[in-house]
Amino acid sequence: MPARPALAVVVQRYGPDVTGGSESLARAVAERLAALYRVTVLTTCARDYVSWRNELPAGTEWMAGVEVRRFPVEDERDLEEFNRFSEALYGRPHGRDEELDWLRRQGPYVPALVRELDASRERFHAVMFFTYLYYPTFWGLRAAPGRSVLVPTTHDEPPLRFGIYREMFALPRAFAFLTPAEEALVRARFPLTGRPATVAGIGVDAPPSPDRAGFRARHGVAGAYVLYAGRIDAGKGCAEMLDFYERYRIDHARAPELLLIGNLAMPSPAVKGVRYLGYLPEEEKAAALAGADFVLCPGPYESLSIVLLEAFALGVPGLVNARSAVLQDHCRRANGGLYYEGADEFAEAFRLLSHDAELRRAMGENGRQYVRENYRWEAVLARYRELIEAAAAA
Repeated sequence: MPARPALAVVVQRYGPDVTGGSESLARAVAERLAALYRVTVLTTCARDYVSWRNELPAGTEWMAGVEVRRFPVEDERDLEEFNRFSEALYGRPHGRDEELDWLRRQGPYVPALVRELDASRERFHAVMFFTYLYYPTFWGLRAAPGRSVLVPTTHDEPPLRFGIYREMFALPRAFAFLTPAEEALVRARFPLTGRPATVAGIGVDAPPSPDRAGFRARHGVAGAYVLYAGRIDAGKGCAEMLDFYERYRIDHARAPELLLIGNLAMPSPAVKGVRYLGYLPEEEKAAALAGADFVLCPGPYESLSIVLLEAFALGVPGLVNARSAVLQDHCRRANGGLYYEGADEFAEAFRLLSHDAELRRAMGENGRQYVRENYRWEAVLARYRELIEAAAAA
């Protein structure tokens, strides 16, 4: 057998206990590509994106057939201070130096990773970068643009208008998008002509027999419930979701319970009918999804939403924020969920899905078929491999 080519994967955080859509995608792709390439992940010692605090040891370890090299973050982030700086910058004219200052504050500030990539780039057949937004991708692409693939996981947000990202999107040799809506957004902002680009997506595997009854017993869930799974954060639309749910319960006291699972990045909710179950392992999360009447996806900025696709794969419909073009597009293409723009639409859609079991069943089956047709790992990995080889040939 010929030696497997060396492939580098650059991502801001990495590991089985690291939550986040782009990080989960990077790990899933890296582990599966390890059968075809000698995969080296270049990442940080940070576990959480809020502070970028170094919690994992620097150096090299092997995880699921992947070499993982961690580099220490030099500056922790004060999120409140960073958000104040960002809002002020977004609201006034500014120059490139200020954008680069913003990028360093955004983090994770890890110059040692960039230096290593600069020094070792020639030994890699190709380099894949996950997420356009962060310091390792911006400076890593400048260090190793030659055989690069960018998986930008883009959504419409103020930094996407920065001049530094016009510079950055000019560098990759190939692009992998997660949805048609994301590709359309990027093409509307940046010229990609002449460079390979495709909607590669992610593979979604539905567990064969989630333990719904066991989940209910372990967490004391007796009646109907709806589920939010992911980072519990105001920026992910959770504060608005909780407000809308609280208003809905005023007139619907017997509404299904709202269960929250994931890492808490905001004050613990004190809303009647809402329970926070903490961070759950994947098998338990799948059981929670499978038993839900529907899954709530309130994020206004999403580039994919793995949770929504996992719910679809299990035959569970979604109720999503219409301000996210990606979430709305999933629901429309699949006919697998409803979407809302404000409190009144949230309440009407919530009521409809709560009371109409036949509608939930039909939408759930539509979602299952949508995932089957578009998100099989075999097809997804073939698309990633095609882009890797195109970048290597460039």
